Amino acid sequence: KSRIVLVFAFILVFSSIFTKASVNAAERKVIYFKETTCLVCAEVAGYPNGYSGDYVESSDYLKKMEDQGITVIVYDIMKDDIIPEYSYEEDGVTIDVTAIDVFAAFNEAYNRSETSVPVIFVGNQYFAGLNNIHDAVDNNTVFDLSDDDLLEVNVREGEAYRDITGILGFFTVVGAGLLDGFNPCAIALLLLFVSLLGFSKDKKILIFVSTTYIFALFISYFLIGTLFLSIFERFADQIAIVGLIINWVVLILVSIFLLLNLYDYFQAKRENYKNIKNQLPKWIQRSNKKIVKAFTDVINSDNNKGLIPILGITFLLGVTLSVTELVCTGQIYFGILYGIHTLQSAYAYLLLFIYNIMFVLPLIVIAVVAIKLNGVILVTNWMREKMHIIKLVNAIFFLLIAVYFAYRIFG
Repeated sequence: KSRIVLVFAFILVFSSIFTKASVNAAERKVIYFKETTCLVCAEVAGYPNGYSGDYVESSDYLKKMEDQGITVIVYDIMKDDIIPEYSYEEDGVTIDVTAIDVFAAFNEAYNRSETSVPVIFVGNQYFAGLNNIHDAVDNNTVFDLSDDDLLEVNVREGEAYRDITGILGFFTVVGAGLLDGFNPCAIALLLLFVSLLGFSKDKKILIFVSTTYIFALFISYFLIGTLFLSIFERFADQIAIVGLIINWVVLILVSIFLLLNLYDYFQAKRENYKNIKNQLPKWIQRSNKKIVKAFTDVINSDNNKGLIPILGITFLLGVTLSVTELVCTGQIYFGILYGIHTLQSAYAYLLLFIYNIMFVLPLIVIAVVAIKLNGVILVTNWMREKMHIIKLVNAIFFLLIAVYFAYRIFG
């Protein structure tokens, strides 16, 4: 009997050890954040040459952690997928959050100021970057820490856009819109329009008509922006798949615009304005002038029909020219649109609205000054004198965009 008791005791102790080990193994967990277009993230997953290259199992550190009995939960912060385990109730309504919200919450909980990926959170620590992740997995630091619980995080919808990254992004959009508003293409057409308005000597009416023209530009650009944002959102998965290619294309185009603006800067500095490259093609410039003249001729001939028809024609002119101006002003605009399309939808549209407000703000100021001072030629000369500064600022901005997309590719 004593032997039977000892056997049963041995079985109980032995089974409890294995049960405890299996429970601990099931509790081992890390949270891994990545971006679809991040080359370093691809290398962590065993793709040294990007996801389109060959898979090398020995380089797959996600698999290494899983082979150690660690559950690796992967979140792609570029996707808008709902993360149901972090949804919460607020005033009886379920609030859904996405990976970018969860990412922001983990960064805050772990006192992490950087917002780069790849990064893994395990126990009460995190490891960011290829080398740190490799070292932490190889020396079993991740395995040892995975036995501990993750820190508690407080996930809130939209939290990612209230941190320093959101603030920097906000001011980037504001600056880009303001810079785009000083685009010589848009200002030249506005001044041409104002100079051809001969139907009234009343400056208030001229300001009213000019404001209507600018408002038409704003509405057109905003609607064009919403169209492209909706396309980006609708085909988000497809864009994510070819995201690396798109980032490379954007980087190359931005680099070309950077070089063109630098070239234009030196030409404008030497007052060789005829050699400036980054402008509307000559045939579009001629077409725009014909369109403006045709519309203003109609406005001038219809001065006895009241202000409403004139404003209607003016609005139509603004909508028409906004499409042709995109060839010149769309360089920055589409870069911003692609940059914000991964953000939370409401915040992305808010940034779009702010961008277009800033875009038309310089046009409003210039129109008022030109009309009040009868200074269309004065403003034109001022623009010509400051052309080199505008081109230099454009070049600097394109450099920043190039650095951003280079970071997305190689960071």
